Order: sequence, then structure tokens, then C-alpha cells
Amino acid sequence: MTTADPGLEPVAIPAVEGLPKDNRTIFSALLVLSQFFVLFSVLTPVVVALSIKLTTIVPPEEVAGVQGLVGGLTALCSIVATPIVGNLSDRTRSRFGRRRPWLIGGVLLGTAALLLVGMAETVLFVLVGSILAGVGFNATAAAIGGLYADRVPTKWHGRVGALIGVATNFAAIAGAAIATALAPNIVLIFVIPGVLAIIVVSILAAVIKDSKDDVQGVDRFSVSQMFKSFTWPVRQSHDFTVNLVSRFLIWMGYTAIIAFQALLFIQHFGIAPANVAVYLLAATGLSGIATLIGSVGGGWITDKTDKRRGFVMFSGLLMGAALVLYAFAPTVEFAIGAGVFIGLGLGIYLAVDLALATRLIPDARFTGRYMGIVQLASNLPQSIMPFLAPLLLAVGAAQAGPNFLLLFVVAGVLSILGAFVMLLMRTTR
Repeated sequence: MTTADPGLEPVAIPAVEGLPKDNRTIFSALLVLSQFFVLFSVLTPVVVALSIKLTTIVPPEEVAGVQGLVGGLTALCSIVATPIVGNLSDRTRSRFGRRRPWLIGGVLLGTAALLLVGMAETVLFVLVGSILAGVGFNATAAAIGGLYADRVPTKWHGRVGALIGVATNFAAIAGAAIATALAPNIVLIFVIPGVLAIIVVSILAAVIKDSKDDVQGVDRFSVSQMFKSFTWPVRQSHDFTVNLVSRFLIWMGYTAIIAFQALLFIQHFGIAPANVAVYLLAATGLSGIATLIGSVGGGWITDKTDKRRGFVMFSGLLMGAALVLYAFAPTVEFAIGAGVFIGLGLGIYLAVDLALATRLIPDARFTGRYMGIVQLASNLPQSIMPFLAPLLLAVGAAQAGPNFLLLFVVAGVLSILGAFVMLLMRTTR
């Protein structure tokens, strides 16, 4: 791909190799659906099921700390695994192809691990199952990211990237919905999303024309390559680096509401654990509609104008301001309303972020590796925030309960900083 903008660092992302033009829509649709069901499997525990599960194992006053520990260690293991899997998939030469083994293997491991979490009766088994599920599903997500960069036509990057991004929010809605429908059967709440993910990802794996012959000009994986999974040419890829920092900060802010909204509703607004799924369904449903509007509109506009940076800045500022409003919410209804604006900002952000990251990849031969690093920038906050949040919640907690005000103000400030970081990008697009 070429561009007249000298500040942009373009790479030659290959076309959708081996697929007739009329199959590209099918391929893109299956890619989006696969991402949705993988995230559905990952976010259902994070948004609803894990909080409910832990209330049956540990005392109420220990739930926040244990949830932070489980969520933090799970995300930490996932962020280590994702770039390595992306790098491995770039170099896989199996008879089943390059991406296909990681698509299927990851989702099978993840679903088996969710079953373990659902049946666990101790924190240790919840932790082990959660870590294995995170590693498995993130392996599949890394393969999906590689397929997006390899095979989705450049002119579709904004629209398809937006839909992949929207899958995050609607997966959270689906998680709240399935928790409402299947409660109190906690095992089914954990397992059903994984089973559905296996079905859809298997269809994608059957459709793609994935071959070991796609690996050209790429060395075999080695120990040194494993460490290179986490590196990139920083000086030569200034804009790629800036985008990673911005992505990290914005996702730090958004992770707070993903991971701790259920706890806010239970401990701050006094909603019973048995009823929290209904409120979460309303919150994620309204936010999801706003996300869809922002994503579809933003994706279409950015594909037409080929401009990305300004949309990232605007969305980060909108999300940050809405998170500050969320922090001061006097009622659960006000919090849900602020969440709508967070969702709108997220939708606009998702419409451009993945397309921009793909454009800035330093080397098109290693799309799996670099998309894994891009994914790391959004996964790392899921490891840091669960450890940081209990510290923020504990400030002044003895007198007034968990300090949700401080948590969400900090989250808003981080998102706003993520928006301003984009000013350092050399490209004006």
C-alpha cells in the first residue's frame, strides 16, 4: 500500500490470497463472528460469571481482592502467550496450514479450561482454569489477528476492523444475557460460550485456504525468535510505537469498567448478586447500541477519507470524559447513561484503531507477530488494572466503602492521556 503522506510508515499487506472476490464477504463475516464468540467466551467470566462464582467460594469482603488476583494473573499469562503464538503462527509449516492449528487448538483448550472454572470449588482451581482459558482463547485471537492483516483487503480494513472491535462490546452484552438466562447454573454460564466458539471457529478454519506454503522468506521458530516476539524496531517504526502507547492507555481506562462494573453495581449501588446480571444486561445493551453506531459510522467514514488519527484522539477524549462522569454517578441509572457515551467513544475508537495498527506494521512478513504485539497493548491493561484497581478502591475504604470514585477518575484520565499521545504521531492521517 502506498500513500502520499510522508509521515506514515506503510507496509505491503498482501491481498486476500487464493480467495475469489465473491468469497471475501463470507471470509470477513466468519472472521468477525469468530472474534465475537472468542470474546464472548473470554468476557462472560470477566463481566459477570467470575464475580458470581467467587461469591460462592470466598467471603464477600474478599471477592474484589481475589477477583483482582485471578484476573491479573490470567491477563499476565495471556499477554505473554499472545505475541509468541502470533510469531509461531507466522512460521507454522504443518500440513493443516499456518493459522488453522492455532485457531482450533486455542479454542479447544479455552473451552476445556472454562469447564474447569465452572466446576471449581477452590480459588486455586478457578485460577488455574482461568489462566488456561485466557491462554487458549488468546491463541485463537492471535491467529484471527494474523488473518485480518494477511487477507482482508486494505480498502475494507476500517469496516471489518470496526466490526471486529464491536464484537468486544456485544460479547459483553451476550455474556450478561446468557448469565441472566442460565442463572443459577454457573457451569453452563462458563461452558456454553466456549462450545459456540468451537463451532464458529471450526467453520472459519474449514473455509480459509490456509497452507504451509504461505510461509515464504521466514525463518523457523527458535529461542531467540521467542524473545523477538515482544520486540519491534522502535526507532524505525515511530508511529507504530506511538500507536501502541495510545492503545495501552485508552484500554487501561476502558478495562476498569469491563472488570469492575459488576462489583460497582453490587457493592456501591447495593444490587443483589442474584439480580446484577439484569442491570448489566441493560448497561451493556445500551452501551453496545452506542458502540455499534460509532463503529459503523466511523468505519465507513474512515475508509472513505483514509483518515485515522483524529478519530482516535476524539474517541479517547470522549471515553475519558464519560468515565469521569461515570465516577461521580449518584445512581445506577446515571452510571448506565454515562456508559452509553463510553460505548459511543469506544465504537469510534474501534472503527479506526485496528486499521491504523495494521497500516503501521513494520514488516508484512510477520503480521502474526506484530498483530500479537498490538493485541498485547490492549491485553496488558487487563493484567495491570486488576492489580491497580484494588489499591485504588482501598483508598479511604475503611470509612466509606470501596473508592469507586477514585478508580474511575483515574481510568478517565488515562484514556484522555491516550488521546493526547497521538499528537506525537508524525502522520497527519
